[in-house]
Amino acid sequence: MMTRKHFEAQAAIVKKHTATAGLDFCYDMACDLANYFEQENPNFDRLRFFEACGFPGGMHLRPL
Repeated sequence: MMTRKHFEAQAAIVKKHTATAGLDFCYDMACDLANYFEQENPNFDRLRFFEACGFPGGMHLRPL
C-alpha cells in the first residue's frame, strides 16, 4: 500500500516540473495520479495532494 511518504514524493515531482512542463500538463498528471492514489489508499487526501503539488486552492485551479 502506498503511504504518505510516497504521496509526498510524487507531489514534489509534479511541483518541480510545473515551471518547465507547464501548469496544464502538471495539473492533468496530478489528476491522474490522484485518481490512482484514491484507489490505492482510502485515506488519501486529494485536496492536500493538489496543494502539495503547488496548486493553491487545490483542485479547482483551472476554469472549466
